[in-house]
Amino acid sequence: MITDDRIDSQKGLTLIEVVVVTVILALLVFTIGYTFMIGLTQWNEGWARSQMRTKMNQALELVTKNLRQATSIDALTAGSITFTADLGSGSQSHRVYMYHASDAEPNPPYTQDTYELRWAVGTVTYGSGATIATDIAQPNPPVSNPFSQSGNVITMNFTLERGVVSIDMRTNVRVRNL
Repeated sequence: MITDDRIDSQKGLTLIEVVVVTVILALLVFTIGYTFMIGLTQWNEGWARSQMRTKMNQALELVTKNLRQATSIDALTAGSITFTADLGSGSQSHRVYMYHASDAEPNPPYTQDTYELRWAVGTVTYGSGATIATDIAQPNPPVSNPFSQSGNVITMNFTLERGVVSIDMRTNVRVRNL
């Protein structure tokens, strides 16, 4: 009887109970880790999208603000717009265009995956001017027009891509002095 009382009074976990608790804890840790990784990935994509949108908004704001002051649209092609405006230093020619070093002018055809948006003043050669936006995706289809005009309204339509992040930006500008 003494041995039976000692066996009955001993408390502990069986091997099955330890395995069940270990499996439950492992599933819980895996679920929390996986959820954290998904959240971190979405955070990074959102941050990249926000940065791309901010930079493109700044570029389009520059172009829009100055294009509204245009006194003439000198040339508008699928890949560029050239206009004359007095932006404070006398009437000058300004050009906004899609650029990639491997492409020859004029665009289209677009042969590269990504392009820069450039701003140039005065006499412009392809590749001159300041880069105001990057990561602009090849227009799809390649013959589509990032720049177009209907009456005195200029439309600019761009898709930006960086890795798996993609955003579309479009703006219409009513030229006031035409």
